[in-house]
Amino acid sequence: MINVIISIIIYFALIIVQFVIPKYMPFNIWMVYPNFILMFIVYVALNKGIMKGQTIGFIYGLTWDVLSTDIFGVRTLSFTIAGYLAGSFNKKLNKNQPLTQIIVMAIGLIVTHLILNITYIIMPASETIYIQNFELSFLIIFNILINLILTPIIFKVFLLIDKRTL
Repeated sequence: MINVIISIIIYFALIIVQFVIPKYMPFNIWMVYPNFILMFIVYVALNKGIMKGQTIGFIYGLTWDVLSTDIFGVRTLSFTIAGYLAGSFNKKLNKNQPLTQIIVMAIGLIVTHLILNITYIIMPASETIYIQNFELSFLIIFNILINLILTPIIFKVFLLIDKRTL
C-alpha cells in the first residue's frame, strides 16, 4: 500500500516538475527544458526491466498527450518505445555507470525526437509544409545535450528515492 502511495506522489511530482515549473524558469528564452519524465522512464526501465519501462512510458506518455496540444498518442507511442528499448538493456549493462545512463538516455531521446519529427512530417500541425530550419535543429541538439548532462544527476536523485521507498 505504501508503495502505491509513493508511486502516486512521484507521478504527480514529475507531472508538476515537467509542466508547471518550466513556465516560471528564468531561462525559458529558448524553450529548452529537461525531460524529467523521459529520464524517469529510462531509469525505471533500466532498473526494473522491459514491462515496467513500457508501462511507465505508456502511463506518462498518455498523461503528456492529455495535458498537451500535440497530436494525441505521439508521446504515448514514443515513451512506450523508449521504455521498451531502455528496459532491454536491464540485464546487459551496468546501470550504475554514468556513461551507461547517458548512452541509454541518448537512445531514448533520439527515438522520441525521431518519432515526433516523423509524425509531424506525416501530419503537419498547420497547412504549411513542414520545414525544419536551423533554429529548430539547434534547439533539438541543445535540448538533447541538456538532458544528457543532467541524466547522471537526476538518476542519483531517483536512486535515493528508490532506496528510501523499499
